[in-house]
Amino acid sequence: MKLEFKILIYSMINNLVIAILKAVGGVIFGLSSLFADGLHTFSDFITDIVCLIGAKISKKRPTKSHPFGFGRVEYLTNLFVGIILVILGVFIIINGFEQKEGIPPLTVLILLAVTFILKLIAIIIMHKTGEKINSQLLITSVKESSADLYSTIGVMIITILLQFSNKLPILKYSDLLGAILIGFIVIKTAFNIIISNSLSLIGEVEENSEIIEKVKEQVLKQKHIEDLKVLLIKYGAYYKLQLTLVLDPKISLRTATKIEDNIKKDIVRHRSLKVKYVTVFIAEKI
Repeated sequence: MKLEFKILIYSMINNLVIAILKAVGGVIFGLSSLFADGLHTFSDFITDIVCLIGAKISKKRPTKSHPFGFGRVEYLTNLFVGIILVILGVFIIINGFEQKEGIPPLTVLILLAVTFILKLIAIIIMHKTGEKINSQLLITSVKESSADLYSTIGVMIITILLQFSNKLPILKYSDLLGAILIGFIVIKTAFNIIISNSLSLIGEVEENSEIIEKVKEQVLKQKHIEDLKVLLIKYGAYYKLQLTLVLDPKISLRTATKIEDNIKKDIVRHRSLKVKYVTVFIAEKI
């Protein structure tokens, strides 16, 4: 099993455990913001399941009808996650109005501290792995999961504020406001995921100058290249490279063809560039 799948499965199990602890704790202690936080974490669990399915499909080999593979399936699965999160966020807000008021015990803070640490460890692992292997699935999962840390901190603050609700009655509404806020965090995260993956789905161009410079450096190892233009198009975890070259007009057609073949082989073999498909155009000038 590849590293990406192992991390996703670990994250999925971790999120399920945390979600259950929070949701059950919210019901037992009558804390709507804690229950909402549990649903928020459960959304991460749903994200991991969908991402796992997307990762499997995106790794399928190219076909005649899909010559550049299925890398963009990752964006479709992320869009689906975004839609689910919008629905979940609305549900969290509505549920907040239905919970009864009460003062939770301070032991809730221990529960929150444990879940916070478990979540933080998972995020760190996913972030490092996602950056290392250039996994759009893990990167998206980290973005969605990070919001869960902030909502957990918010519930901690709410728990403390509720201890003083007998003296300051206005504080009794902090639980409701917390649930509403978590709901809006989920919705905001959902819209960010939907927008970013919609742009990528229609063919977003890589703007990372460091990666582009590495590609140029690799291409210019070939002789007789007078000028070039690099266009990297994102396909999930990999890129499609469109390369426009200006060659020395004195070289033969056979030499030009050999340069093109060498570039394609060198770029694809250079795994750190994450380029799977290369298209070369020859131009008189750029």
